[in-house]
Amino acid sequence: MPTEAPHMAEVTDYYLALGVADRATSDEIKRAYRAVVRSCHPDHHPGDPAAVERFKEVQRAYYVLSSADRRMAYDASRLGWGGLDASPFARPSGPSGFDPLASLFFGDEPAPSLRGADTETQVRVSFDQALRGGRTEVRLGDGETVPLVVPKGVRSGLKVRVRGRGRRAPSGERGDLYITFRVDPDDQFRREGDNLHLTETVSAIEALLGTTRSITNAYGQTVKVHIPAGTQPGERLRLRGQGVETATRRGDLFVEVRVTVPRSLTDEQRQLLAAAAERAGLL
Repeated sequence: MPTEAPHMAEVTDYYLALGVADRATSDEIKRAYRAVVRSCHPDHHPGDPAAVERFKEVQRAYYVLSSADRRMAYDASRLGWGGLDASPFARPSGPSGFDPLASLFFGDEPAPSLRGADTETQVRVSFDQALRGGRTEVRLGDGETVPLVVPKGVRSGLKVRVRGRGRRAPSGERGDLYITFRVDPDDQFRREGDNLHLTETVSAIEALLGTTRSITNAYGQTVKVHIPAGTQPGERLRLRGQGVETATRRGDLFVEVRVTVPRSLTDEQRQLLAAAAERAGLL
């Protein structure tokens, strides 16, 4: 029996489809669209139906967000205008099979359907798998296993849709499955959006005189960080482009400097430090 191909989850939020914030400018939306549409264009993925669906989703998202009027109406719908779902991930709220957002922008009409009900579930992924993306599977309540593609750089709370994997109606037609990603925390890195935070400990002398450290980023790459002379405890150093990588951008890595002070010194050490500090005019 052939192995079932993993499903490319459909992002039901147009801003997430383009990888931009809901406060993004029109220029930022245009740039993001150009970057995403190049990466998922079917010409670059021949024979891949998931790429075709992703391409269609990106086209639809840009059609809505590139127009000031359509975007205004869409933003209003995301806030619960007109009785639509107030969740930022709008999902069908009318008769089964009728998507109110599609009706708002594309003229779809509600029609009776015998499709089954939509279902929701969660999937947990490790911090490393969220960074790198990959494949996982979701086990449903009836024991069915659904293969799933994990988007590179996925955040905790992202909700996606897999068509035709909801409950089955007597007619045989199934509803959709909505999956929310939950990302496990990491012991070393703390994530905020697409930025990562790391703590590096240095001695008081190193903070005073400055030093260079080699650290390992979240992708296992060695990166040198220069700690300037006079760095204060708690000061943050920014390493651009060393954060979370997604389909459209890469965040930054912030290194917070923790300064340690020796709890005790020998008499000789104390005398030498005091003499050096006095000569340098620090005492």
